[in-house]
Amino acid sequence: MTDPMSALVMTGATTIVAAMATSAWESARGRVVQVFRQRGDDGVGAIETQLDADARLVAEEEDADGTRQDLVRPWARRLAALLREHPQAAEELRRAVEEVAAALPRTGQQWTQNVTAHGGGTAFGAQGPGSSVHIHRDGMPQDGPPR
Repeated sequence: MTDPMSALVMTGATTIVAAMATSAWESARGRVVQVFRQRGDDGVGAIETQLDADARLVAEEEDADGTRQDLVRPWARRLAALLREHPQAAEELRRAVEEVAAALPRTGQQWTQNVTAHGGGTAFGAQGPGSSVHIHRDGMPQDGPPR
């Protein structure tokens, strides 16, 4: 997945779970379902069921923010799979993220994120819609690996 696509996936996942158990949830849920309809009716029912179960989990847990953090990665995987299969869904996802983020309560628009790259890797950090993508690269030692 390309760097901009990875950033969109993480921003989308973060925005989806940020909306869970807020006043913005019903409209957010509808927009997410629309995005997943890009792949046809296959699996849309499962996505609706997962959205409802996850939102219920966030609402019922004492640590709602911790639960949201736990849900970001699974939603990122779902979004990444969707965009791999249907790259044309990227623009619809981008619009949905912007709409959902605008509807979030102000407290739902504040995130803390720590991103670190190790072992010559690259890490991407994005927070919320319209955010800047911060790319972190762990530098290799001066002499680096053999070429």
